[in-house]
Amino acid sequence: MVLPAQARLRKPPRAPLELNVLGPTRALTDTAWLLDRVRNNRRFDLRSEPLLGLLERYVEPERSRAPEWRSFWHGRYGRNNFQLHRKLSWPGTAKESETTAGLGEGFSTLQLRAPALDQAFDFSRAEVLPDWSLGVVAPEPEFHAIDQRKLCPHWRLPHAVSVVRYDGAEWTRMPLVDCQGAIAADALDRLSVLARPPATPRPDMPLPEQPEQDAAGGEWLPRVKLLNPRLIWAVQQIAEAFPNRSIFIMSGYRRDAHSSYHQQGRALDLYVTGVDNADLFRFCHTLSDVGCGYYPNNKFVHIDVRPFGTHRVAWVDTSQPGQPSHYVSSWPGIMSAPEELSAAAFGE
Repeated sequence: MVLPAQARLRKPPRAPLELNVLGPTRALTDTAWLLDRVRNNRRFDLRSEPLLGLLERYVEPERSRAPEWRSFWHGRYGRNNFQLHRKLSWPGTAKESETTAGLGEGFSTLQLRAPALDQAFDFSRAEVLPDWSLGVVAPEPEFHAIDQRKLCPHWRLPHAVSVVRYDGAEWTRMPLVDCQGAIAADALDRLSVLARPPATPRPDMPLPEQPEQDAAGGEWLPRVKLLNPRLIWAVQQIAEAFPNRSIFIMSGYRRDAHSSYHQQGRALDLYVTGVDNADLFRFCHTLSDVGCGYYPNNKFVHIDVRPFGTHRVAWVDTSQPGQPSHYVSSWPGIMSAPEELSAAAFGE
């Protein structure tokens, strides 16, 4: 039987694409790829960008640099410092003359024009048709903002760190970061509890998911404030520099320490067992955007994390315990460059 020419050229209707997921077939959806990998015992990590910007400080705690666009925006020619701004206006509006007033000769208003859409797009001329034109729902893994977790080699596994409260009655031992360098689960809660002020009852662990309404001043619980994630990173760096040593927190969060990094949860006074404070101070001074204070007449070294661009800040305070601070410009084996020092510059 000979078919007519039109019947021979007619194509059967396109069926939706199918994906075999461990047995029965499933339609190709935006979550089919995820279900396939989860059923194969794959693990995933949250991605810090582009949808999870608030988690960047936890995923990359060592990072203390502003994004490139923010550096330009607040830089020499950014919005805050550049006074001559070209204003935007639509052509033919009544306020067009007002927007150009005062710009001076040589400055013109930016003209915005909407594109002309005289006719609809002709798909017959397109070389590659979009997926939705074929009735296919393509997977969108970028929407979920997750990455498949890579296997962590044994040599990169983070070691457990022992952190002890000043009185020795409370302590914790756990890795502070994971294989990728992100803050480990519960590390922020545990160190924040250890760094609470004296005479503050130990709260139940784990901490609640939301801060209590009775807490004030950015506290998570009354007299308990979460430490800055980058401060956890700094403690991890100290633990790697002096392995198999216990780190004692002498002082952490201080509610009444006005204009101090202790009040912001960004500073710790600590020492490492079996390590001279001078060696601890020297290592602290190698960390970027970190403040380091050496106290010859005290048992601890002050460490705080500072905003991007602060670089390295160091000082020596020779005061006795309980006395007002007394800064010196040099100390044998610690600091030799004479500088004018002030407490306001340190913000400890």
